Amino acid sequence: MRSHLKKYFIILILLLSATFSQGQKVGLVLSGGGAAGSAHVGVLKALEKNNIPIDYITGTSIGALVGGFYAAGYSPDEIEQIITSTEFRNAAMGIIDEEHSFFFNKSDANAGFVSLNFNLDSTFEANIPTNFVSSNSIDFGLMSLLSTANAVAKSNFDSLMIPFRCLAANVSKRQQEVLKSGDLATSIRASMTYPFYLPPINIEGDLMFDGGLYNNFPTDVLCKEFQPDFIIASNVASKIEDPTADNLLSQIKNLLIERSEFKIDCAKGIIIEADVDDIATFSFYENEAAIERGYNATMEMMDSIKLLIPVRRPVSMVTKKRSNFCKKKPSLIFEDIELEGLHPNQKKYIKQGLTIDSTTFTGGQLATAYSKLVSNEKIKSIYPEATYLEETGKFKIKLKTTKEKSFQATFGGVIATKPFSTGFFQLDYQRLEATGLKASGNIYFGNFYNSAQGKIKWDIPFDIPISLESQFTINKYDFFNGFSTFVEEDDRPFILTSERYWESILALPVLHKGKITFGASYHWQENEYYQDDNFQRGDTVDITNFEGISTKAAYELNSLNRKMYANKGTRFNFSLRYVDGKELTVPGSKSGLKGKHNNELDWITLNMTFEKYLFNRSNFQLGTFLQGIYSDLPFFQNYTATLLNSPVFAPLPENLTIFQVQYRSRSFIGGGLKAIYSIRDHLDFRLEAYIYQPYEEFIENPDGTTRLGKEVINRDYIGTFTAVYQTRIGPLALSLNYFDDAKTELSFLVHFGYILFNKKGLE
Repeated sequence: MRSHLKKYFIILILLLSATFSQGQKVGLVLSGGGAAGSAHVGVLKALEKNNIPIDYITGTSIGALVGGFYAAGYSPDEIEQIITSTEFRNAAMGIIDEEHSFFFNKSDANAGFVSLNFNLDSTFEANIPTNFVSSNSIDFGLMSLLSTANAVAKSNFDSLMIPFRCLAANVSKRQQEVLKSGDLATSIRASMTYPFYLPPINIEGDLMFDGGLYNNFPTDVLCKEFQPDFIIASNVASKIEDPTADNLLSQIKNLLIERSEFKIDCAKGIIIEADVDDIATFSFYENEAAIERGYNATMEMMDSIKLLIPVRRPVSMVTKKRSNFCKKKPSLIFEDIELEGLHPNQKKYIKQGLTIDSTTFTGGQLATAYSKLVSNEKIKSIYPEATYLEETGKFKIKLKTTKEKSFQATFGGVIATKPFSTGFFQLDYQRLEATGLKASGNIYFGNFYNSAQGKIKWDIPFDIPISLESQFTINKYDFFNGFSTFVEEDDRPFILTSERYWESILALPVLHKGKITFGASYHWQENEYYQDDNFQRGDTVDITNFEGISTKAAYELNSLNRKMYANKGTRFNFSLRYVDGKELTVPGSKSGLKGKHNNELDWITLNMTFEKYLFNRSNFQLGTFLQGIYSDLPFFQNYTATLLNSPVFAPLPENLTIFQVQYRSRSFIGGGLKAIYSIRDHLDFRLEAYIYQPYEEFIENPDGTTRLGKEVINRDYIGTFTAVYQTRIGPLALSLNYFDDAKTELSFLVHFGYILFNKKGLE
């Protein structure tokens, strides 16, 4: 009898122990720490693989992002795929994927690399930029990935797959804010709003920043909110060093950030600290390494974790729970758009620009329309917030729109070891009402190139939007008197070209990446030159003036990722131009031709250019370039004047700065290949080779006139090896260029900035 009672007693003890054990809860704390916080994903992978349960999650900053994804039903592998993707890295670094931008909204490329937006009626403080990168891609991505989970939870974070809390710094009230309900995407975005890097988020009238400012290791919040039995904490936050007199960043950190205690004193717990001190705050190229280190650090402590926490939860059980939660997620289908923060006329402009015709639309359709809007330079930001409508089973999207400031000043140019260093300044004024208006003026200044341009552009958002543009441009090129601080150029031709032109353009978009333009212009041109290099002081130059009209029709497609040294995307241009005008040439003292020469000239030029880059998701890219031009350009009075007005093959930036006879003819085909090896999208090594084949060369007669050579006889080559480092403001490039049939065939060039100029009148 006693033996039976003893047996029953033991069984009862075991059952009670098991019940007590199963009733114990485990909370997970994920610290802030920037890109190093990718290690949290490795922690999740290791814990789930070893059947360690996670009943609650609290996170700050990057910890809120990783923890929020997990709480929303994403598996560790799915989270890893998200944060190691190129799209995530670009969004986190404020890089806008050109594949998603609306080409029709883009302005012509210029040499600018730093811009400042401001309003004249605002104080100086209000015009200081509040963030370094755009958050539009981050904002839309979070909305797309988290809105369906928020719908299942009915905006209550306790009802997510895992009950969840994230922290933000409420700077309006100067206190930490524990976010436990509301829009999940907005809450996480608030928690990861690093000061000066991303713009702050407004929640219920309060301005929110990164939760790590006030609490970067929220174990106390986990204990207060959930009262867990055990805590596992993943800490990747580096300790704040004491400020020093010569370190501004350390001073700002100590002013803004409260020091956190990296310890657990409210429950039994263990802290996992992955070795990620070498990963900088914004070094999102290290995400894969951080994940691996987080996983390894957790596995090294797994025996201690299992000894501390007796509870186990099989992966199959977690997977089933995740699957059941995700099955409840509605499809991301929208049926209504609400615009906030705009005048009624401005709302009309934005709504017409959305070009969503159906009453319901998918997340993909909204992404296309959203990217079109945020690529509009009159819009500073559009924050998307999705609300689930239970009665219809669809979502309403609210777009909180912020207009860009009315004025923008842009500075830039290029500094080079060749004689074409140039400064650049542009001032823009833009106005957004029922239509969009932009007025701009720019100047380039240097010894080689000087230019001034005034432009006005009117955007009209019809069902098919159009833009009307009118501009006046002055261009001057001096191929002789330019000089360099570093290297002097010898044997340069004496050629000075200047032009003025007035052009009006009508443009229409073609799908997302293309546009059609129709233009008409009036053109004045003056060229001063000697027809050879053998001239002396006192000799007079030849002068050729040309005045006339031009009309043009063009189709252009452009998804290149950079305005110089692109390595992704496609560019295609097809244009037809007609020119009609009058030439007046006055021979100089060195000319074999005497007397003024007047001549009526007209011609057409047909131009096709194609550029494409392949293997965009690997470190190696292969680029192709092809250009074909047909023209029936007539001869000007002399050989040099004919060359100055003929089409030119210029595949390299340096080609634009040199007068090269061998790459000029009225009809030609040119093309080449580009082999590019990229390191982290910042450093490119480029090996490029091109061939230029004129249909008929221009040949100079003994008297200085021009004739055509035989068809397809001679050809010339161009080659380059270039190393390019893409800084935040512009490219730093070192190149060794080869130009066939030149006086100096090898050219060494170092430059910082953009070798870009205002368009020529007959380009």
